[in-house]
Amino acid sequence: MSPKPSHSLAALTALTVLAAGCGKEPLPPLPPEACTGTTALDVLPGAYPNVVELSGTGSLEVAVLGEATLDVRTLDPATATLSDPDGSAPDVSAELELREQDVNGDGQVDAVLRFPLASLRDKGVLHEKVSRLKLDAKTRAGAQVSGCDRAQASGHLLTRLPAPTGPYAVGTTAFSWVDTSREETFTHASKDKRELMMRLWYPAASTPHAQPAPYFLVRREGIAQLQQDGLTLPPGMLDFVHTHSVTDAPLAAGERFPIILFSPGAGFSPTFYASVLEELASHGYVVVATSHTYTNGPVIFPDGRYAPNTQDPSGLFGTPYFDVLVTDLRFILSQVRALDAGDAQGRFAGRLDLERVGVFGHSIGGAASTIVCQKEPSVRACSNLDGTFQGSWDKGIAQPLLLVHTQEHDDGTHRAFIKDRHAPVYEVSVSQAGHLTFSDLPLLLELMKTYNSKVNSETFDTGTLEPAERTASITRAWVLAFADEHVKGSGESPLLHGGAGNDPEVTLKVHPR
Repeated sequence: MSPKPSHSLAALTALTVLAAGCGKEPLPPLPPEACTGTTALDVLPGAYPNVVELSGTGSLEVAVLGEATLDVRTLDPATATLSDPDGSAPDVSAELELREQDVNGDGQVDAVLRFPLASLRDKGVLHEKVSRLKLDAKTRAGAQVSGCDRAQASGHLLTRLPAPTGPYAVGTTAFSWVDTSREETFTHASKDKRELMMRLWYPAASTPHAQPAPYFLVRREGIAQLQQDGLTLPPGMLDFVHTHSVTDAPLAAGERFPIILFSPGAGFSPTFYASVLEELASHGYVVVATSHTYTNGPVIFPDGRYAPNTQDPSGLFGTPYFDVLVTDLRFILSQVRALDAGDAQGRFAGRLDLERVGVFGHSIGGAASTIVCQKEPSVRACSNLDGTFQGSWDKGIAQPLLLVHTQEHDDGTHRAFIKDRHAPVYEVSVSQAGHLTFSDLPLLLELMKTYNSKVNSETFDTGTLEPAERTASITRAWVLAFADEHVKGSGESPLLHGGAGNDPEVTLKVHPR
């Protein structure tokens, strides 16, 4: 008889808070993006985050970033206005001067415009809850120019992800890949093929003057995720989450980089693991995180198509749902090989070390990652962060496994997997942890509480470890140590062979082969 999953099923379905729950009314249509700009902006150039002192005097500087298709020196300051795209306040006009400066260090001339702070405040463009600003202008030839950038009042709480500790800066980008060999089984259209969005984090060349990416690369995707939670969180909340990765930054020079495929928990976007994924990238890994369409929260494809989360998490255990996730990951592995052979953008071609690949995941993503290791012998190692094993897990795997769980776990599949192991298992138990301790949710709770006082650690099963930065540091340290030893091949990790480090909440048991 197969061991019975106990708390892990309940923990897994805790993600229904962020998924389209069974029995709820249909979600309202996703609102259109209020700021579809033609160019990039930098509010308060040289500063990040863009925090504005509401009681300040003088002017607010906003840079229009130059690019190959826009000579910003042709902008007419007399036509420039600044507004809150999410509000209804009247626009504020720019001062009648324009300064030319390369504010982001990309070699292109940028145009710096100035807007009087008193007018922005008095007309309501700047206010306590502002999350972004929109600029509209024209060139002297009459061409329209517009753009948006984040901006926050100094009194508003900001959530800063913990800074990566590795030697590399971090870049991020996205890909959309279609598996033409598979029908889409989660829709009713007979000719739909399985289409997936990837979010990549990777070691990047330093771009010290560039602003880091927003938390969600596509803002509407983050809004759609919040729209599903039933906690009355405002659409702009995630604008107050600040990252360390730069969109489309150049890949760091030099070596071929090892690869980590990452699969998130059910109903949960890969973005909600950005802290640990940025950390891996800063230490030299190209991380390819998969949004399993219709199961990992809303997805917006590059052409604007919206794929909501439609699968009921209560039915996640067993096939065919689980098999789809495993096949997704194997398809992504094949696409990564193709990307190394020929990247149309030239960033990753010849730079991916296909001999050093790991597959990691959380919850059902961790369970799926284990089966990928079973079916793909070339994968060096896999990691299961608090996921009940599924599928053919009882056949074991030949690669080392990092198995992380809460100390109070009672998961029969974990115990049986360790007992019948065919390779080393590093079992890391974390007391006071919850199922979502291993995501960014502990870091986001205080921000959520500013909008909804009912939000607490039980809402998302984030455990009671404090402060939130410590919970992130524990996950990052153990995942990185395992990756360095068993994917990158950097030699024995002191953490994996010296016990629990400096964290009394962590217990390590090494189960040798």
